[in-house]
Amino acid sequence: MTQIVVTLENNADENFLRRMIENMKGVVKTTLTHTSAKQEKAHGVEFMESLHAIKNEIDTSVIDMSDPRTNYIMSK
Repeated sequence: MTQIVVTLENNADENFLRRMIENMKGVVKTTLTHTSAKQEKAHGVEFMESLHAIKNEIDTSVIDMSDPRTNYIMSK
């Protein structure tokens, strides 16, 4: 089974969107979860830390840094 997570704006009509998604072919069930801004920030911090960990594991010796686009991406 595959899951898709959708984040809605604060003023979105969550019940309407949920009913629309439930009526789509292939949807088994929907679950509505509310998170606080504090939880979202904590999740964002965890996500960024995991990205930085991945970045630190990259072996740059195998990457052609002569391409300016690659050089720009790797500088971030």
